[in-house]
Amino acid sequence: MSNRRGAPGYVTVRVAEAIRLSPSMIRVVFDVPATCGFESSGVPDEIVQLYFPAAGEDAPPEMTSKGGVLAHHDGVLRECRNYTVRRWESGRIWIDFVDHVGGIAAEWARSAAPGRQLGMSGTRSWYEPPGDTDWMLFIADLPGLPAMLRAIEQLPAGRNAHAIAEVAHRDDMLEVRTSAEVTVDWLIAGNGRGASELADAARAYAMPPGPGYIWFGGEASAGRAVRKYLRGEMSFPADRLAIVGYWRDDKEVWLERYERVADSLLGDYERIAATGVGDAEAEIAWDEILERAGL
Repeated sequence: MSNRRGAPGYVTVRVAEAIRLSPSMIRVVFDVPATCGFESSGVPDEIVQLYFPAAGEDAPPEMTSKGGVLAHHDGVLRECRNYTVRRWESGRIWIDFVDHVGGIAAEWARSAAPGRQLGMSGTRSWYEPPGDTDWMLFIADLPGLPAMLRAIEQLPAGRNAHAIAEVAHRDDMLEVRTSAEVTVDWLIAGNGRGASELADAARAYAMPPGPGYIWFGGEASAGRAVRKYLRGEMSFPADRLAIVGYWRDDKEVWLERYERVADSLLGDYERIAATGVGDAEAEIAWDEILERAGL
């Protein structure tokens, strides 16, 4: 529910190249204008919002600020999606798209070619391991894989970590580069093609001694199952846990049900947030509010 460490900003980016990484992944590399002031937070799971052109547009127009709100104030409906930044360096941003049936983003990525343009705003992130962390566990399906790989790449030498990655095809097992001591378990499951095995894999993981940090990025119901195990059964500290729901297997049905009760649920959340709980506790509380509402 909360968006940690966010900063406003908007820029029009242009495709430099598009690369097929695997059966399920397409990488699009964007050129970012050097003078736009749009900067990375450096946090490995930072996301940006991608704004797709409306019918008849080559690119969305620049956003404007009205009443302190930065947005497209022209009344035109444009599709927007959140995506993890796989890499951000030297004026270029890499976004890895999951290629799946349906969805404007996947369709756009399949036909991405040099020169095509998108609007981009951001950034915000969730990854925040405490300074005394001794070990780390990463859990992700395909949409969470780019953030997982970036986080692993950024780990310092000597850091111990384990990763559980759930992909759709054997050829989706991408190369893992790091100076840290990292082991990876690859699962061929979930991702809208079958039942996820991430919660069972989390249960099977033997946590090392000492203070750890666990990051999850993937389908929301799988994340809820992982959270309930870690918080309910293992009493894992909330400030050492980030559960990021990147997508929902039943999104359209879920949204329809959510919209009927949103005002009431948001009121419940605001009352909890007003007590001064931290971001991690607030996000867990929000998921519990949703679960009690049958969402």
